[in-house]
Amino acid sequence: MIKDQKGITLVEVLTAIALLSIIILLSSSIHIFGQKQYQNQSKEVQVQANERLAMNILTKEIRKAQKIEVVSPKILKVNDSDIYKHEGITLKKGNQNLVSGIHNFVVTKEGNRIKLTLGNMPETTIFLRE
Repeated sequence: MIKDQKGITLVEVLTAIALLSIIILLSSSIHIFGQKQYQNQSKEVQVQANERLAMNILTKEIRKAQKIEVVSPKILKVNDSDIYKHEGITLKKGNQNLVSGIHNFVVTKEGNRIKLTLGNMPETTIFLRE
């Protein structure tokens, strides 16, 4: 054996490359997972914001209305002029898109109560004054 040799062996280089590869793989997979989670949560927040907006608009319109008629579980008629209907994932007022991204819309009328289910939000009951 020769002493005083400087440098690194091929085994050491391969070991270092293997360790660096493992570290880079792990960090990149964590980064990609974080990006996917961010995108999923952003979509969920947007859906919830759309549901809240639609619920606020509908409850406001129902409370100030003089006459409410439930044409079908997906169609609500307010004051004989404004028709709110659910088509696909869009809630429309007349022929104009009001809010999109709404996957579920059910409205029922029982006496002086309007029950409104919108998206994943809990059912809302509005009592009408008579």
